[in-house]
Amino acid sequence: MKKVLIIENSREIRENTAEILELNNYQVFVAEKGSAGFDLAKKYLPDIILCDIMRPETDSRAFLSLASGDKVIRDIPYILFSEDSADSQVGKLSENKNNLCLLSKPFEANDLLDAITERLDEKGPW
Repeated sequence: MKKVLIIENSREIRENTAEILELNNYQVFVAEKGSAGFDLAKKYLPDIILCDIMRPETDSRAFLSLASGDKVIRDIPYILFSEDSADSQVGKLSENKNNLCLLSKPFEANDLLDAITERLDEKGPW
């Protein structure tokens, strides 16, 4: 079972996304803030991380900065949630820019699942 970490400050989005993933046989961990997400990433080593980047209160940029410098989790693929797909900061969020993928909110369940499948396929054999 693949592990997914969701870092999202909106309870509704966090819970809905977790439910979609659990119904599709993913093991899900959730965090409201980037600092808690970093701790969960270190503890559970998810296969992929979903992270909201547009809300400052999530400190997701701090999370991505920490993750980029961490030898254990820096190569985990990310899908970044954004309400603005033109965020000019996306390219500056990680040292491993090939590790980032952007999914605009609101997104459909199929779009989320397709993005996860694509990112995991790019990562290599399971």
